[in-house]
Amino acid sequence: MSTIHKQLVTDEEGRPVGVLIPYEEWLRIEQQLGDAAGANGIEQLRQHEGLIHLSEDPVAYQRRLRDEWA
Repeated sequence: MSTIHKQLVTDEEGRPVGVLIPYEEWLRIEQQLGDAAGANGIEQLRQHEGLIHLSEDPVAYQRRLRDEWA
């Protein structure tokens, strides 16, 4: 990745609160992030879609665990 020309924005006490970068560099960064994530990350999420099959009712499981604490 190339150098990013940035300016720090500080508050009255000199603490950094933001960063200013030229718009052209922002567009380049967004493009690189978009390329890395794929189609807005949707394709990466689709590999996780599906159903889960539970062996026990979730509410019953939660009650059983809470009863163990009492």
